[in-house]
Amino acid sequence: MRAGRRLAKVDEQLEAVELINSAKSIYNLSYRELSQVLNIPESLLCRYANGDLLPSLDTVNIIKERLRPMLDLTEVLRRNVIIKDGFIDLNNVLFNPYILKLYQRRVKDVFSDLPINKVLTAATDGIPLSVMASYALNARLAIAKQYKDVASEDFYEVSYIVDSPPRRVSLYLPRHLLERGDEVLIVDDIVRTGRTLNALIELVNNAGARLVGVSVLISMSKAWIDKLRNKDIRVDVILDLSDLRS
Repeated sequence: MRAGRRLAKVDEQLEAVELINSAKSIYNLSYRELSQVLNIPESLLCRYANGDLLPSLDTVNIIKERLRPMLDLTEVLRRNVIIKDGFIDLNNVLFNPYILKLYQRRVKDVFSDLPINKVLTAATDGIPLSVMASYALNARLAIAKQYKDVASEDFYEVSYIVDSPPRRVSLYLPRHLLERGDEVLIVDDIVRTGRTLNALIELVNNAGARLVGVSVLISMSKAWIDKLRNKDIRVDVILDLSDLRS
């Protein structure tokens, strides 16, 4: 019992340290600026961040209370996603390990009670997110690509039409990566028309697996959400930008 309480305390302290480092990186804050936010001396913050000292539980509570609203993933996305002339640039998100860690925590909070053993995505932009989702759920990763891996011989294959430029696209997934009875979470960075998402769902069905959840960073449409939720599939959209298409 005592050992369990000690471990729980350390977990809370380490979470607070992670919040400090995340806020510092995502908002590009100096220790002085962070000190003003938290009302904690710079010298202590520096020692916390470097792992030289763990904060007390009282300090942990202060850190969580003041930094968690700043590190709400939806708010972080609003500040870091660049939208220009109808294009969405996710580089500030997909290449920031601290934002990816926030996504990992989000997936764990939303989906950890489901019996997910596979995370499925389409190459390439969905890969960083799906890796974090796999870590969060202790699940294996399956990546559908627009070409056949030379190391595999048997594939599931689906095709669909994309608009820009208009063309037919095929996705290939080695059969050993997705099997009958697997419980699947699909991860997608941006859902615009839902065609890539539908192709991934078709791969799940072709494999005889079961889709139990969908995690989407940004959605430009709402129609697909109700369709999946009506099938008792858990859907988590972190940033809804569907109004931009109206």
